[in-house]
Amino acid sequence: MRVGRSMNTMKKEKVGSMVMDMRACTYKEEDLVKAVPDDHKKFLANMVFIHEEDDVSIETEDGIKYCKLIDVHAGLEKGKNVEEQLKRLKAKDTGVSKVEALSGRKNVQDIPQELTEKPTIIVSGHHGKLHIDGLSLIIDEGGGLPNNPVAAIVLPSKKIVRDTDNVVKEL
Repeated sequence: MRVGRSMNTMKKEKVGSMVMDMRACTYKEEDLVKAVPDDHKKFLANMVFIHEEDDVSIETEDGIKYCKLIDVHAGLEKGKNVEEQLKRLKAKDTGVSKVEALSGRKNVQDIPQELTEKPTIIVSGHHGKLHIDGLSLIIDEGGGLPNNPVAAIVLPSKKIVRDTDNVVKEL
């Protein structure tokens, strides 16, 4: 099985601190597995698919609200049972061909209806844009591209900070 890309252009991508020449970059899955250092494999294996917190404060038009927060890579599918999605994500269940919460697009950008009944903040990335709509916080200005900023959101203020910001430390 071949994993990767084959490109005829001279495109180069920055991956972490490494620059890869993507021209004719093809490899076999087992070669990729061998090339990844063991500490990286351990780091990836220990990552959670979802993070949840209760009583997170956020500034709204009506003042400070305390909500549940769900942080998931792409978002949760609208129209699908939220508890079932959370259960699969907590179990790192990849038994389906595509885990929408990790790779979906339009179908995961809006907050599922059942989460609007009890205010829930959904924080995600994956979409290559900054989009704040009520309690839906898509924070991904960088889109994984080396020349774009890495962004984060500070709660409760919803202030956006970027790796390109000039920050002066106070003494």
